[in-house]
Amino acid sequence: MRGEILSYDAVSGEGLISGDDLMRYRFSRIDVGGAQEPAPGLRVDFVPLEDRASQIIPLLIQAGGLSPTAFGPAEPALGMWAYFVRCIRQKFVDGDGRARRLEYWSFVLFAWLTMMAAFLPFFFLVGLNDDSDSLSAVTVLAMLAPALWGLFLMFPGIALASRRLHDVGLSGWLYLISFVPYVGGLFMLVVACIPSQPHPNRYGLTPKRF
Repeated sequence: MRGEILSYDAVSGEGLISGDDLMRYRFSRIDVGGAQEPAPGLRVDFVPLEDRASQIIPLLIQAGGLSPTAFGPAEPALGMWAYFVRCIRQKFVDGDGRARRLEYWSFVLFAWLTMMAAFLPFFFLVGLNDDSDSLSAVTVLAMLAPALWGLFLMFPGIALASRRLHDVGLSGWLYLISFVPYVGGLFMLVVACIPSQPHPNRYGLTPKRF
């Protein structure tokens, strides 16, 4: 959302923004990014949360138009492995914010590869077992590795799916559609392929540069 600062009290740190949707939003100094002090007449980009504005970015107007940082991403771009590691460490159950397509498919790729690696000991032990009617205790234990790893990946996978939905402007609760047979998988596949919205939405700043 774009708008213009109507008023700002430096003592209280509170101000008022007039949005381009003709609504007014209250804000605090801590919600304004950068070192620039808020001032009446300053054009800003922000995320509306009911009657408040958050994640406010001043738009610096240059001779050639908007500053290159006006549509700057909320976070630096990472490599595919780095996205996967972040999903299972820093954003394990964090469904807030947005996730670009690269982050989503990075997680899918390495989740699949690591699951295959977790199954390797089981396949190896099954191949060594001559008795097809019974499985050794070691083989049974080897089945626990992929089962536990799959359970572990389920939590960051759900959180990531919620952020991917946010990135295209949809509610994270729509992930429940994925549990509908046939339709659910197709729905998430389509969502995973839709480009990021090029502007901030109610879930946060765009995670990629346009």
